[in-house]
Amino acid sequence: MPNAKGGKKFKRGKKQGGGEKKLIYRDPKEDQEYGKVKRACGNGRFDIECFDGKERLGIIAGNMRKKVWVNKDDIVLISRWDFTTDSDKCSIIHKYTPDEVKKLEKSNEFPKNVNIDGASEFTDYGNDDDMISFNYNLPDISSDEDKNESDESDESVDLDDI
Repeated sequence: MPNAKGGKKFKRGKKQGGGEKKLIYRDPKEDQEYGKVKRACGNGRFDIECFDGKERLGIIAGNMRKKVWVNKDDIVLISRWDFTTDSDKCSIIHKYTPDEVKKLEKSNEFPKNVNIDGASEFTDYGNDDDMISFNYNLPDISSDEDKNESDESDESVDLDDI
């Protein structure tokens, strides 16, 4: 049967299926670690806060370029570079979806001290003990000015006196 829809580019996307993917866990033998993207530096480079406590420069892997878009606050799987003395660089080898992050969190893959959500510590309105309150009891400046003005009015000279 001939292709009535188009040419080669139409046929190229035909084999993609919506199959369920297997969750990828870190492999400590291969120096892999989870990390959170802090900011994009450009040219496929990102500042990553790794869950082992270090900050590294992550470079996106070649097979992910132009296929997977990594943004701020995404959870990624990184592979540390051991072949150089520069240990603050790594390769980003996988980006997790929010559903995968929840599954990893339930399976206790992340340390307890890591903040997965992008929310800051000041947005927790549930506990009133942590709220900061300000007291705006300022001294009454206007009353001091009124007293000074009344003193000046007593000292003023009438025009009739001149």
